[in-house]
Amino acid sequence: MFKTSMEILLPVGHSLSPALQNVRRWSGGVAGLAFITALSGAFVAGLDAGLVYNSYPKFGDQWIPSDLIAFSPKWKNMFENTTTVQFDHRILGHSLLLAITAVYVMSRPLVLPKRANIAAHALMGMGLTQVALGVATLLLHVPTWLAATHQQGSLFLLTLATWLHHELGKKRIKMFK
Repeated sequence: MFKTSMEILLPVGHSLSPALQNVRRWSGGVAGLAFITALSGAFVAGLDAGLVYNSYPKFGDQWIPSDLIAFSPKWKNMFENTTTVQFDHRILGHSLLLAITAVYVMSRPLVLPKRANIAAHALMGMGLTQVALGVATLLLHVPTWLAATHQQGSLFLLTLATWLHHELGKKRIKMFK
């Protein structure tokens, strides 16, 4: 709905260079990765997986926890093992920040449309904020207010990624005058 409403209320009025098309493709990947990371965060919240290892960047004293694949069959670990769920969410979070940074760095030498430039800066800032919120939530043993702020941040991050992808969209015909 958000994407559709943007297409109606904020139509894009520019054509894209090949470099901008590349940034647009990457921004679509960032939006998809943001969705998957938020979904993985729902598993962390649902299983209270944030309470298992309250250290960062290591899991206790290990980089890769020994109970990462503890359940049989192995696929159950992705959904029921609190260690695996937290590990997956951390990896996805770091990957998302890396992808956001890549989009931001690729967009810097280009002349972006004004709203796309604002969206790129906001997305980079929110990506850094979201990782900081996640780490703080973990280190402070998951206080409810901070965990809720981290969850709201994930929705805002997804919204910003969708906005950037929209702003880098192809030229469309205005629907309303």
